[in-house]
Amino acid sequence: MRILKDLFCSYLLPLTLFTGLIAVALPAIAQQNDDDISGTISIAAVVNEDVITIFDVQSRLGLFLVTAGIQNTPEVQQRLVPQVMDTLVEERLKIQEARRLEIETSEEEVLSAIANIEAQNGMRPGSFQVSLQEQGVNVDSFYRQIEADVAWRKVVRDVLLRDVNIAPEEVNTVLDKLRANQGKPEYRVSEIDLPVGSDAPEQNVRQLAEALVIRARSDTPFPALAEQFSQSPTATVGGDIGWVMPEELDRVLDRTLVRMAPGQISDPIRTATGYHILMLQDQRTAGAPNPLKHILEISQIYLPTLGGRTLSPERLTRYSERIQTEVRNCEQMQRLAEEFGGPGSGKRPLLYAGSLPENVRRAVIALPANQISRPIEVPGARLFVIICQRDDDTGLPNEGEVHAQLQNDKLRNLARQKLRDLRRQALVDIRF
Repeated sequence: MRILKDLFCSYLLPLTLFTGLIAVALPAIAQQNDDDISGTISIAAVVNEDVITIFDVQSRLGLFLVTAGIQNTPEVQQRLVPQVMDTLVEERLKIQEARRLEIETSEEEVLSAIANIEAQNGMRPGSFQVSLQEQGVNVDSFYRQIEADVAWRKVVRDVLLRDVNIAPEEVNTVLDKLRANQGKPEYRVSEIDLPVGSDAPEQNVRQLAEALVIRARSDTPFPALAEQFSQSPTATVGGDIGWVMPEELDRVLDRTLVRMAPGQISDPIRTATGYHILMLQDQRTAGAPNPLKHILEISQIYLPTLGGRTLSPERLTRYSERIQTEVRNCEQMQRLAEEFGGPGSGKRPLLYAGSLPENVRRAVIALPANQISRPIEVPGARLFVIICQRDDDTGLPNEGEVHAQLQNDKLRNLARQKLRDLRRQALVDIRF
């Protein structure tokens, strides 16, 4: 799903470029097809009872190359083809597991997922598939990718979630750690991990890392590159490590990270295992209170200055003076609201400070309880606000939020383990 959102900009490239890249993407595979009988299906792999065709591999690899925008070299192809095959094999396994569990995925669910992609990209409904077709992208291949994602989410939700249990001690441990780290610097980091080994020579990996940095600093979304090239488990979430403190990373990475500014992408960093590319998404103080998350119960009085109920200047002045001199608590505010307040006056339900209009928020964000605000000029009225009750954000999540996060983390790990188990148990026959 994420890859479709992040890579949509690539679909607007000229059709000739897209088809040209596909044509040179798999020369070895193309040569293998020379002796095929016309009309037969060229099989790249068999996953249990399902087939992956050469065309499937070509389409996906071509898309990756177009999206990355890097030079199409034998080294890049050699690195990408195994990842493409892994992705396609996993898609088949996800669909097969859903089928085994009798979990069905309807066309409406897949189209709804596509609609979400369109909404996330600010596109009109239905325009996604049209754009793919216009650029020569195989729509069926994308449909199957989304179908596999939808089916797997249902497997995770309906089956794997049953095995996730969170003990109270786990929640308390997380809260204790958060309290201990409160006030320290914290970084939101994404990564691309490129290991060096016998199958990935130092020079080739370094050149790839340098090319990826160039692309990431130009017009290719970092999450898209991470999904395609990174060998870290975080590749499935666009390389997003999450919020970390410097001491949680390799020392070499720490030294680079603390010198970076939000939005910056590092040069390739050589560690003991290979090359790393970091992107600093954001920086904050761990556990810092967020004023926009303050929960407020307010009472307000609108004094109309426009429309049929407009107050005369004399009455506007008189009512304003009464509010400022008489109101010392919410009960008094409510009494005056009922006496002469315009529409919308009175007590409001609990709300986040961040949900208030900016000029109102500025006037009340630090206002103590039971203290009347200054007059606030809003369209069509003069507004007075008093805070009846406030629950300021502490910067720390509550037990329920920590429980939910731990549950999501365990479920994500369980899903990855399940997919690895399916891969080990499967009969996978790679034929090229």
